[in-house]
Amino acid sequence: MPLTLRVTWRNAGSPLLPDALSEVQATADDAPLPLAAAGPGLREFAIPAGAERVALKARFSAAFNAFEDVPALQEEVLSVEQSFDVAGGGTSLGPAPDPTLGQAHPLVDVKSTPGLALAQIRTDFVDITPFWMAYARYTDEYQREHQPGTELVALGATAGEPKIWFASIPEACKAPPDGGISALVFYRPEGYAYTRVDQRHEMFGLNRYLLGPDPDPDASFWARDVFSRDPRDQSRWVYLRCGFEEALAASGKAVVMLHPWPSGTSFGAATIASLPGLAEAALRFLGGAQKIGIGPGGARLGKLGLAGFSAGGLPLWQALAANLGRVSEVFAFDARGIARSEATLLRWYSGDASRRLRMTGGHQLDANAAIRRRLSGNADVARLSSLPPDKSGYLPGVSPRWDHVCSSLEESEKDAYLNADWVWHQFAVFGGLPRAGEPSAVTFLQRFLEESDL
Repeated sequence: MPLTLRVTWRNAGSPLLPDALSEVQATADDAPLPLAAAGPGLREFAIPAGAERVALKARFSAAFNAFEDVPALQEEVLSVEQSFDVAGGGTSLGPAPDPTLGQAHPLVDVKSTPGLALAQIRTDFVDITPFWMAYARYTDEYQREHQPGTELVALGATAGEPKIWFASIPEACKAPPDGGISALVFYRPEGYAYTRVDQRHEMFGLNRYLLGPDPDPDASFWARDVFSRDPRDQSRWVYLRCGFEEALAASGKAVVMLHPWPSGTSFGAATIASLPGLAEAALRFLGGAQKIGIGPGGARLGKLGLAGFSAGGLPLWQALAANLGRVSEVFAFDARGIARSEATLLRWYSGDASRRLRMTGGHQLDANAAIRRRLSGNADVARLSSLPPDKSGYLPGVSPRWDHVCSSLEESEKDAYLNADWVWHQFAVFGGLPRAGEPSAVTFLQRFLEESDL
């Protein structure tokens, strides 16, 4: 019986997967095989009788025309290699483990029936980091001030919205625990509107979360990141850097932080029941690119956490409501809408004794306190945090980080700033409070990660 290898991939109509730049080749015992059939998202090869080992190699590239001051670009966005052993008397193929990955390639799904082997390449996400770095403003700031310990990958979704995601990957994800790699999905407040990868983008709103304070040792402590307004920030909020990458690395947790990049206020499929599948697809892509999950355990989704700051609380609560049974932890950084979502939050929290809720407050101090009171009968400190517990958390001497914020103010400013919940609102995402017996404080995110079960 003749044997055919049929290779397919999804979303072949995406600008990120043009057929003309999709190179798919197969060999049998190291001899190249001619194409038996081809089309968008399809290549077929006839396996000769007597073959013992078949190898598949696929490279996908994307290309865009010149845009403003960015020249025409072509970059590889995904590549896979997978070998197969011919079995069943020459009628089927079985995937062979990749010696580097310690497993079959995570982006190649194989089904074999007598005479036909179906190999589907998972192309839900591809790597668009070179494009992002070319099209986005303020990438130079990120590249200059990013600290070792994490890697940032820009992911392009080949179907659906949002079109762009980011993955912050700490080194602990290289060798994950047996339970898989957890994903923490972070929802930021609304951003600019975009419709394509190949347009002008802004990295300013990503840098403020990922990067830490000004690394210049001669700069006054966090001077430019506390009450000195950044001229690029036209809002009334103070631009503060939150140090997310440092928190991820310092926590030691095998957690990938995913940032779905909204177009305006829309997070698309990142807020509905498809979110766990998207997180799984993102991790599988990162595993296939050897960014995470090297070894037999592979890059599979373990636990799923959700986090949101400010207006990012609105998509956070939507995503929680759509995935009550799958979400393990919630980090709500002064998250809008928490009072209106109280019933959903309590139902989720009470549904499983392993779930954990972490809240910080500025605007939402009273709402957080109300939820804490509602949960007082079935909560313990290991599962529930509400920081600060009330306005007393913003008194002098309570937190070294808050005291530093206050120290940068002129005396004439202190009354206005120290009692302004819009300043507390910013502290709620980058600040921290010392734990019992500790003289200093790590950021809220680092603390929550260290105390989490992700």
